[in-house]
Amino acid sequence: MNTLFTYIKAIHHQASDVAIIDKLTKTNCYCDDGVKVDEEETSYRFDNDVVIRHRVERDNAPSEQLCEECWISYEVIDSAQHAITPCRKTFHNACQESFWLKMQASIA
Repeated sequence: MNTLFTYIKAIHHQASDVAIIDKLTKTNCYCDDGVKVDEEETSYRFDNDVVIRHRVERDNAPSEQLCEECWISYEVIDSAQHAITPCRKTFHNACQESFWLKMQASIA
């Protein structure tokens, strides 16, 4: 339970040593140079009192990329006295996040 991956697995509904007991989601929308940006921020509280914040930010700019750019982050907000590493992880698209999750699962 000392890796951020353990908590991210639970957030993605995968088998994990921790369980989510509460979550609070906030959404926001704003314009940045004429581009609409949607934000979603969810704080997850786990059964060991750890709190992780998950943020996803997407814009509606047209993209021809196979995996469209977005900003995804996970951050330890309250470690509840647990030494969790890393304390923050960010991705620039969902494909990058998915690849990282697969790699971490093969290591664990």
